[in-house]
Amino acid sequence: MATVRAYGIALLAVATLWSGSASAHDYPDHPVRLVVPYPPGGSTDLIARLYAEKLSKELGQAVVVDNRPGAATNIGSEAVARAKPDGYTILFGGGGPTINAIFGPMPSFDPLAAFAPISLIARVPFVVAANPKAPFSNIKEFLAAARSAPGKYSISSAQLNLYVELLKNRAGIRLLHIPYKGGAQAATDAIAGQVDSVYALVPVLLPHLQAGKLKALGITSNKRLEALPATPTFVENGVDYDITIWYGLLAPAGTPKPILNRLAAATQSIVVESDFVQKVNAVGAVAIASQPGELSAQMRAENATWQTVARTIPALLQSTANK
Repeated sequence: MATVRAYGIALLAVATLWSGSASAHDYPDHPVRLVVPYPPGGSTDLIARLYAEKLSKELGQAVVVDNRPGAATNIGSEAVARAKPDGYTILFGGGGPTINAIFGPMPSFDPLAAFAPISLIARVPFVVAANPKAPFSNIKEFLAAARSAPGKYSISSAQLNLYVELLKNRAGIRLLHIPYKGGAQAATDAIAGQVDSVYALVPVLLPHLQAGKLKALGITSNKRLEALPATPTFVENGVDYDITIWYGLLAPAGTPKPILNRLAAATQSIVVESDFVQKVNAVGAVAIASQPGELSAQMRAENATWQTVARTIPALLQSTANK
């Protein structure tokens, strides 16, 4: 009897393994849902839809974009964290939930344990820009003016308290930060001269910069941006401030490795396609891919970095609590 029972268990194990392998081998056999934790219509949504279109061709199945904005990306991210780990619900995500776990709003899941990282897709830096009539034309002059008259100059943002306060700390300057509910109004008041400068993601301000309504002062990435090649970085000007937002592909933890590998290979192929690169660059972002292990390591490193920042600059916790 024991031998028969052991044989039956072995058969069940083999059948389960074969079923999982067959499922991964056939993946995908129906449409895939790509959850985007941002509202439709913005630059993030544009990049996500460009990617979804390419991914559909790579997989031979429809990839349906599902916008789930809210709670600083926690709502859409949670929908994927709680989804069945079968590769049919995946996340066009970023570092939001990891930062939220430190500075709020607190997610209901562990951002490092809830997902299986697959690949980076793009990075997007911030830019500090000013009204064309402002008394500074580049980041060097901006920093000098802010240091010579602490608290005199203002900077607007779409409630990007964390990033603005960190900039002020790293640059050793005092600015009057005016948070707005949205990036459009923050930019509009800078254009009108109601505030001296504005801090936003490059895609938000790029049309205004190209139209001459604002002048770019400095980029927050460690390298200059193709869309704004004449704009220097803060790093170039001696400020330890290398900040970008990343977008990547994540799946629920427990997704079979063959499926993760299929999605990773497809993404790495997409991100180097010339038309994808050109369209992403055109909105002020940078297309970039990675291996799953590299993205996982990056997420853990960023978590450690922000934990350190929170400990060494306690005022940041207060600034985000008041936003």
